[in-house]
Amino acid sequence: MKINFRKSLKLIALLITSLLIATVSAVAYVTLQWTTTATVKANPSVCFVDWSTGTQANTFTYYVNVFPYIKTVDENITYGIWNWNASDRNCHLRLASTTTNNTDITAINVTIYITGTTVFTHRWTTLTDTAYYDFTAAAVTKYAIWIEIECASGAGVGHKPTFTFEMKVENP
Repeated sequence: MKINFRKSLKLIALLITSLLIATVSAVAYVTLQWTTTATVKANPSVCFVDWSTGTQANTFTYYVNVFPYIKTVDENITYGIWNWNASDRNCHLRLASTTTNNTDITAINVTIYITGTTVFTHRWTTLTDTAYYDFTAAAVTKYAIWIEIECASGAGVGHKPTFTFEMKVENP
């Protein structure tokens, strides 16, 4: 019986390659898990406050008219921010989204304050800036929200620019 040495080497190489592939493919893994139990509360420690009723709210809608080439200023919109907790809380505010562009609105400025103390102010001139900006809400304190909306000279009458702000607060 004649053995072909070249074919034997190829066969051995093929077997070794198959073993290596099988070894690499046989990876063990573990499964980790955690359980979360959520307790429903009415409001977090920092929430909005309806100035007309004094009630807490987690969301609100504010309506205002704006006019071409005019800055509209409202020094105390219909809702404020209330830290009703006994300790200071870190908060973060951002312009989350808009349904406008710089042809209608050129800038938005938001200030959060109580008389004599400003805890936050930021002016958005790039309406795609969705970064969070930080402030601290003092314990058991209500803040007013001041907003300035700068309307472009070429703003389309009848357009309805919308801005969604998000406030991230410590839980609870």
